[in-house]
Amino acid sequence: MKPAAERKLSHAVASQLSRAGLLEGDKPLLVAVSGGPDSLALLTLLSGLRTQNHLRLHIAHLDHGLRGPESEEDAEYVQSVANDIAIPCTVAKGNVDLFRKKHHLSWEAAAREVRYAFLSSLAEGIGASAVALGHTADDQAETVLLHLMRGSGLQGLQGMLPTTFWQSKDHTQSITLVRPLLGITREETEALCQAHKLEPRHDSSNLEDRFVRNRIRRKLIPHLKQYNPSIREALLRLSQSLSHDFSYIDQKVREVWPTIVTRTSRGLRFNRKFFLALHPSIQAHLLRSGWKELSGDIASLTHNQIVNALSAAQKGAGKTVSLGSGLRFHSDYGELIFETTKPLTSNPHLIATPLPVPGEACIGAWHITAKLVDSPQFNKEPYRAYLDITALGKEGLVRSRQSDDRFQPLGMEGSKRLKEFMIDAHIPRRWRDETPLLVSEQGVAWVVGWRIAHWARVTESTQKIVELNATRATRLL
Repeated sequence: MKPAAERKLSHAVASQLSRAGLLEGDKPLLVAVSGGPDSLALLTLLSGLRTQNHLRLHIAHLDHGLRGPESEEDAEYVQSVANDIAIPCTVAKGNVDLFRKKHHLSWEAAAREVRYAFLSSLAEGIGASAVALGHTADDQAETVLLHLMRGSGLQGLQGMLPTTFWQSKDHTQSITLVRPLLGITREETEALCQAHKLEPRHDSSNLEDRFVRNRIRRKLIPHLKQYNPSIREALLRLSQSLSHDFSYIDQKVREVWPTIVTRTSRGLRFNRKFFLALHPSIQAHLLRSGWKELSGDIASLTHNQIVNALSAAQKGAGKTVSLGSGLRFHSDYGELIFETTKPLTSNPHLIATPLPVPGEACIGAWHITAKLVDSPQFNKEPYRAYLDITALGKEGLVRSRQSDDRFQPLGMEGSKRLKEFMIDAHIPRRWRDETPLLVSEQGVAWVVGWRIAHWARVTESTQKIVELNATRATRLL
């Protein structure tokens, strides 16, 4: 690999970390390294960014306990690589088989849950800001194709998100995941390893056809290349296009949610008249949001369950549909009732991220930009706000709510507890921890998507105006 090509890859990784707010800071970045070419390439590129960006790294490797001596040799290799480049490394061993049997999961799903639980626990223990994963453009194409075969909707066809959250099934663990290599191909990671004289390990289980993803990688994609030699690029374009579409729909769902949905002690109630007046796509995504609000896990929701719930909503009062996971959907005369007997849990908190003015910040699934404008273009767009620059100064901070937060909503003389504002604004409980707050030394300046602070508003005496825009995307892991 030529130096110019390596610099291009390094720039791509640095740009992704910068967008996620992870390039600089006092917290270490945990790097998941299996020993394969993709994770070794990621480690190499991140290691090259250490000095210039004051980036602290910590390597994590999990022996899944599935391949005997081969797995043990992988662990020894990763430890030796870590020693050579003087980066601390933690190696652990998991029991995927036991977890799979206990939770009735596939081998692939069980391995992913055990691996992410290990990474989450280690990240918390060392105070890491996030976990960097080595998924490439090829992995993204395989994921999109896998979801297409399963009949996934827009959410699944987006593939993997560059920055997202993982949460354990029992909601006791969570971690921010960042994927800096999604724009880099497997050919490029292998070429980088060769240029640095690295000898990646190769997981023999990747050759086993009992795993669907392996069959897609080894058989289906090569076959599809006979029809379209650029099938990978086509799948990536599909992913990117649908990501924009899903982001827009998700934004519309958040806009109508407070006007249609109310919370009860047992679940959610939808205004039936208003619900049925919406476009069917918004209806379906409202139900998906309701499912996630109550169960905390969207992965187990099927297309047929959504179709059955929508059918019950259309047919009138007295129709009840059991949706599994302890949930049921009931159509009444004026309401659609989504109920559960399970306790409700909240989402993990967002990691505090600086927002320079002008500049941008990525926090969780949110991307927030700040720029100076001559005059505001006021409209009903809830994810755009205009503030007096004196409210922020040169830099604001984007974070989740804290227990002692207070907020002075626009038009209100005094402040109130932020929790009270969120209740009054009908922000669903499950959204509150993942609703970004833009804060400065003066307090909460913007509850993103809902209201700006009265003291941060643009007035006749304002000399400089900051335009803020927030977008949000949600994808499957």
